Amino acid sequence: MPYDVEAVRSHFPALKAGYAHFDGPGGSQVPDVVADAVARTLVAPIANRGRVTAAERTADVVVVAAREAMADLLAADPGASCSAAA
Repeated sequence: MPYDVEAVRSHFPALKAGYAHFDGPGGSQVPDVVADAVARTLVAPIANRGRVTAAERTADVVVVAAREAMADLLAADPGASCSAAA
C-alpha cells in the first residue's frame, strides 16, 4: 500500500506556508487533530480527576482516553500501572 505523503502533510497547518520546519523533538509542528484536541481540553470545564462533579468526570475521561490511546500505540495494557526501575 503506498504511503500518501500529501495526506499526512495536509494535517500539519504550518507546512502550508511551503517551508520545511526543523524544530527540536518538542517542536511546534503538530497535526491539526492534535492542536484541536488540546484546544478542546483547555477550554473544557475540567478539574482534578474524580467522579463527583461534571468537571472531575471530564478530567477522568480525558486521562482514560489518553491512556487508551498510548496503550494502543504501544500495544500495552491501558490499565497497567507503571513503576520506576530501581
